[in-house]
Amino acid sequence: MIKHGNKVVDTIFVHCSATRKDWMDDKPLAAKVAEIKKWHLANGWKDIGYHWIIDRDGQRMRGRVENVVGSHVAGHNTGSIGICLIGGHGSNENDPFEKNFTPQQDEALRDLIEDIKNRTEIEKVRGHSEVAAKACPGFNVTRWFDRKTPHKKLSESTTMRAGAVQLVSGAGAAATSIAAFDGKAQIIALVFVGVAALATIWIMRERIRKWVREEGEDA
Repeated sequence: MIKHGNKVVDTIFVHCSATRKDWMDDKPLAAKVAEIKKWHLANGWKDIGYHWIIDRDGQRMRGRVENVVGSHVAGHNTGSIGICLIGGHGSNENDPFEKNFTPQQDEALRDLIEDIKNRTEIEKVRGHSEVAAKACPGFNVTRWFDRKTPHKKLSESTTMRAGAVQLVSGAGAAATSIAAFDGKAQIIALVFVGVAALATIWIMRERIRKWVREEGEDA
């Protein structure tokens, strides 16, 4: 359980750094975090305001310790964790996530939220703009969070690739083995190979159907 004093942390607020896409792109995340910390110290704060920062390549780095109250949402800091995505310059509070941030950040943010949920009783995941007159974080967090993770193209599916490789390699190995048999043994072996191939094709077909159904739901 994560607590701020006697208050259990039950909310996550998502932010953005409001920097351009190429901001410090030749620097490691640690340098970017150090720069953001400078901004926050200049405000008179005692440390960087965010608890976590996620770079454009999906790397994440800790800011403030989670059990220390942050400085990221005025009036809502106690009991909340602040996560900042690098990027978001010129964004609008209702922009689609993809307009200002990367797929790697999408995945990393979802993973981090789940990780925090495993350590405390998170009830709400909100955007800064929900409680302040700001565009931050540059997308509608509720709509983004309720959306399924974007599907890969069928050709990019590791499951489908594995099935295809299994089918091809299995057929090659079977052909080599069957060639060593004679008469009835070859027929029996061919039957078994055919059944195995049909089973693999059926599994792949069901996976394709599932993929198509999910694509239709998200359309």
